[in-house]
Amino acid sequence: MQGKITVTGVKVMANHGVFGFEREQPHPFIADAVIYTDIAESDCLQDTCDYGEAARILEQTLSSPACALVETLAAKAARALARYFKADADVTVHKPEAPIEQSFADVSVSASARFARAYLSLGSNLGDRRAFILRAFARIRECADICEPVFSSLYATSPYGGAAKGEFLNACAGFDTLMSPTELLAFCRRLEEEAGRTREVRWGDRTLDADILLYADKVVSLPELLVPHEDMCAREFVLAPLNEIAPYALHPQKGRSVRKLLEELRRELPGGGTVLRVEKSDE
Repeated sequence: MQGKITVTGVKVMANHGVFGFEREQPHPFIADAVIYTDIAESDCLQDTCDYGEAARILEQTLSSPACALVETLAAKAARALARYFKADADVTVHKPEAPIEQSFADVSVSASARFARAYLSLGSNLGDRRAFILRAFARIRECADICEPVFSSLYATSPYGGAAKGEFLNACAGFDTLMSPTELLAFCRRLEEEAGRTREVRWGDRTLDADILLYADKVVSLPELLVPHEDMCAREFVLAPLNEIAPYALHPQKGRSVRKLLEELRRELPGGGTVLRVEKSDE
């Protein structure tokens, strides 16, 4: 049963603020929060969100090292709740003694932390290919800003693009994440760096390649990032593992499911395609 848990009026004395005197003299901050979650029908605390724990997290965040802006404080509190409960959260932080000359009742800032479903493509054709991909799976599972991960099998594929020589192992991962598209791109780069990835030749041999395929229903066009991935519909080694874990995920520009896109691509490929499923990832 869908529902929400609300905690209001969590108050701390803290030193957040832009001005020096705000950092020297504690003043009140009050937080309200809404956590969107399933309402337990089991009547067991472990099956729902503990609002006492929510209040503790709010108090701890508001008592953390000083922030200049209430906006930053509200965003930190919302993400802290979302991380802990693996649920969307809204937080409003009030600063009733803000340094304003005019007569006023309150100043408040609200922030939201929302999970978005994202899908990554992972590939390796250098070194211990399986180990590099499984280590990336492990890092995904460990990330505080990720929940509900699923992983495809490993797929053996021929090199793509003409520069790489060794056979690839490819896989896909799907998960809900609090990270923005650019934050997720930075996470992918960290996965590659941990695997010792170097970028000397485009489409060359690599220890690990981590690409964002889809991010909810968003279309992102930045110099450093295009989502949906611009080449995903032409790559069987992307669509095959993605189809295993998310056959009905929609491409927001083409308006067709991953399963449909894979079927269309295989009709165009000689022999109906060449990607071979190797093994389950055990993740």
